[in-house]
Formats: sequence, C-alpha cells, structure tokens
Amino acid sequence: MLMPAAVLIVLLLGAIAVDLTVIHLHQRAAGSAANDAVTYGLDQSALRRGDGYRLDPDRVHQAVTESIESQGLTDDLAAPPQISITAPDTVTVTLDLHADYIFARALPHGPRTTTVHATASATADHR
Repeated sequence: MLMPAAVLIVLLLGAIAVDLTVIHLHQRAAGSAANDAVTYGLDQSALRRGDGYRLDPDRVHQAVTESIESQGLTDDLAAPPQISITAPDTVTVTLDLHADYIFARALPHGPRTTTVHATASATADHR
C-alpha cells in the first residue's frame, strides 16, 4: 500500500524540481548577460589612450542583446532588458522573462507560465 504512494510522492517532487530548474535557468540568464556585457563592452579606444578600463554603452547593449539571443530567450522577454552602467567597470542587467512550466500545467487549474524577474551585476577584474 505504501509503495504506490511513495512512487507518487517521488514523481511529484521530481516534477516540482524540474519546474523550479526552468525558473532558475531563466534567472541565470541575467547573470550571463551581465558577464558578457562587462567582458565585451570594453571601450578599446579608451584603453589604448591610457584612460583605463571603461565600458562603451553601445557595445554593452549589443553584448546583452547577443547574449539573450544566443540563449534563445528573445521570445521569452516580457519587457526590454534594463541595462545600467553603474561604474566605469560595472554593469547591472535586469530581465523580465516568461517561463513555461513543464509539469505544473498538467495539474487541473495549474499555472502554465510565470514571469521571472532577474537582476545581476558584473564588475570587470582588470588587475
């Protein structure tokens, strides 16, 4: 009697873990985009002039856009990415993404999607 109940509980917990992993992966997209922005957003002409490490806003925006596209999340954007350069070497990226549940939608009246809000900052290590 207890074995079918135990199997059902294990399946239910596995389904919850998979759905939460989908949300977590969408949240990590902001961190990845911020890291790409601080890496590829370097203003190379300022560095060559001797002005030190500075971020070029155009390159930063391009890097965030390309990062989102390369992760296949362009269609999941709920709003345009918010990008702010908070210091000459620091970028903060905020993303609002739609995430589709995999198993929760099978439940009666279960949610089909959720909106994931993720914010990440990256600072260049230019020692």
